[in-house]
Amino acid sequence: MLPQFILVLAVIAALIVFVIIMVVSNLLLICHPNEVIILSGRERKLSDGSSVGYRIIRGGKALRIPLIEKAARMSLQTLPLELRVTNAYSKGGIPLSVDAIANVKINSKEPIFGNAVERFLDKSKEEILHIAKDTLEGNLRGVLAMLTPEEVNEDRLKFAGNLIEEADTDLQQLGLQLDTLKIQNISDDTGYLDSIGRKKTAEV
Repeated sequence: MLPQFILVLAVIAALIVFVIIMVVSNLLLICHPNEVIILSGRERKLSDGSSVGYRIIRGGKALRIPLIEKAARMSLQTLPLELRVTNAYSKGGIPLSVDAIANVKINSKEPIFGNAVERFLDKSKEEILHIAKDTLEGNLRGVLAMLTPEEVNEDRLKFAGNLIEEADTDLQQLGLQLDTLKIQNISDDTGYLDSIGRKKTAEV
């Protein structure tokens, strides 16, 4: 009788240990270097006195409080974008078309990261890319309106720099940052840029 009782106790103990391991493994969160874990559900005070309904895990491990906190992961990986605007009016009224490539990502610095949490938590990569693309293409049109076709075409680095400066505030409000930007092609349907090129060639 005693050996059977001991066996039952051993089985029960093994089940308890198994359940504990399963519960802990379900509540234990491991944050990788290229992501941030957001645990929402509990109010947390910030250094400026304001409060938010989440806490942030950056690297390492954390335990989620069951029934109170919900975990979501936000990737910090770079997202490539292809930008294109057509018939965007430059300074002087000449419509230009511009192709560019950019790399954006979630800005992990506080307090900017809070903007990303508010706007992109549980959003897909495609949704984030769509918003970033619309924002940058709007900035691209705005910068083109302030520059002549000659300025746009002759100094693409300056043009890209102006665009980065113009987009910085808008992207920060979204919780994003622009890593790289490269202007690939500038063209127009009126032949204005070609005529400038031919004129310079003739002068040389």
